[in-house]
Amino acid sequence: MKKIYLSIFIGLLTVVSLNAQETVHDNNKEENTFMPKNIIKVFPLNALIGEIGIGYERVIKPKTSLNFTLIQEFRKDEIFNTALSVRDYYIFFEADMRFYLSKYKKAPEGWFVSGGLLGEYNYRKYKSRINNQAVDFEWLQIGGSGKMGYQWMFKKGLKGLTIEVAGGARYRTAVNIFDKGFSDGFTPVVDFTIGYSW
Repeated sequence: MKKIYLSIFIGLLTVVSLNAQETVHDNNKEENTFMPKNIIKVFPLNALIGEIGIGYERVIKPKTSLNFTLIQEFRKDEIFNTALSVRDYYIFFEADMRFYLSKYKKAPEGWFVSGGLLGEYNYRKYKSRINNQAVDFEWLQIGGSGKMGYQWMFKKGLKGLTIEVAGGARYRTAVNIFDKGFSDGFTPVVDFTIGYSW
């Protein structure tokens, strides 16, 4: 738990320091010479909970880009004093279009809003260690998302490094569901990514 708090603290400290740096860059026209078209990203906060997340962003117009996210998780746990084991498999895909709002910056830098589509597949298996009985749950969901955020881009010292913070909401609805306990609905989302642009 201390690692999570430390990571969040470092992330917030980075955001504050980069915001001060970004104010200086706004008035410096020379910084706009490096304008990448591609960014590959990782999700460090997701890694703390056992998920592997990668992202890719491609600029298609001066103020517009396409953004893709893929997150995968496989987990095996023993609960209830090792009397029950749980296996989870999860895969998530999202594609969204981003519109950058800054008057003085071009994509993929500055404030943005985005909207997109998503798909999610979950498989969960509970197995009793007492009588070896197993129960499986499997469900597929689709939906949409809306987010707002800010993306920083280093153009000198750490040229190519990007940092993104975004928040919003996702809506999911079941397509094919075997367990009726999972319902449709909205969930909040917070994204923090570190990437490399070229």
